[in-house]
Amino acid sequence: MKNKKRILCVFTTVFLIITFLVLNKFSFVINFDHTINNFMIAHQSPAISGFMLSITKILNPIEAIIIFVIFGLFLLLLNRKYYYRFTIATALATLLPFIIKLITQIPRPSLFLEQDFSFPSAHATIATVFLLSSIFFLIPLIKNGFQKNIFKIITFIIFPLVAFSRIYLSVHWTSDVLAGIGLGFICFTVGEIICCHKKENVL
Repeated sequence: MKNKKRILCVFTTVFLIITFLVLNKFSFVINFDHTINNFMIAHQSPAISGFMLSITKILNPIEAIIIFVIFGLFLLLLNRKYYYRFTIATALATLLPFIIKLITQIPRPSLFLEQDFSFPSAHATIATVFLLSSIFFLIPLIKNGFQKNIFKIITFIIFPLVAFSRIYLSVHWTSDVLAGIGLGFICFTVGEIICCHKKENVL
């Protein structure tokens, strides 16, 4: 429990620092975001953009719900304690970015694909929760070695690519994605702490 609380403190601090820097428009953060964004725009191509569009859609609301249901059913059948942790983390990762966006109201680099607020990236937050859930919950439950390796490869490629696609397609600043990743760690760790606390109370 103590280690989980330390992890929560670390990522909460990181997230708050990024938020503070972004909201106060520190020049080095603005310059960093614009430099990365301009670099991505300069290196976009129709083929890669089409691929990144397909990747980023993996965690659009409907698709994310489908992944949640599949992961959730698997965990519900094999390990309910993991299911509860996964459900709490996913719920937080869905709600918190929406609430924070309404508070911060940071505009996106481009309004071509999406037109709501930018900070933090909800896709990056959910992708981080799904990645961590895959590593700590799903992968240990897969007994077949070949299936486990295939799932590892898919997981370690797809979810990080979703986060990167948000920067490549200029729908998010890099700071949005970094904050989203930090928020994802927070959501995952909070789910762990809540479930461990309930378990300790029962005992």
